[in-house]
Amino acid sequence: MAAGVCAPAVILDGLRVKAMGYYQPCRELDECSRLIEEYFKTGRYEECFQGHLALAEAGYPLAECQVGYFYYEGLGVEKDLSKAFEWMKRAAEHGDWDAQYNLAEFYEEGVGAEADPELAKYWYQQAAKQSHAQALKKCRELGVPIDEQKG
Repeated sequence: MAAGVCAPAVILDGLRVKAMGYYQPCRELDECSRLIEEYFKTGRYEECFQGHLALAEAGYPLAECQVGYFYYEGLGVEKDLSKAFEWMKRAAEHGDWDAQYNLAEFYEEGVGAEADPELAKYWYQQAAKQSHAQALKKCRELGVPIDEQKG
């Protein structure tokens, strides 16, 4: 695993995600939470992956991020860093803060794509603008201003 790639928050603790208010309540969030409770936490990764893939293909950013994570870890699907990168990028572009942070890590370390320090900084910054704690820390370490706009 790349040094700082984080599991999407729903994988870590679905109830905490709802409580903290980052993700807006919706049917897709409820379904992601159900998939984690029913399949992920019981080790039925393939079923969990398939459920998230359906939501991701429909454009739900949290599910896109989670599909990227499944490909990254090889959970329920063959490990594929190129696909992990593509799904993280898609989710990051759709505004998911964990995906933005993970995409920055991928760019920093050359996971699934060629390393690109400038794009890494950009994606750390995007996640930090949404108050992602790890991204804020990384921006401080790298001297990346949080208020800078994409150029």
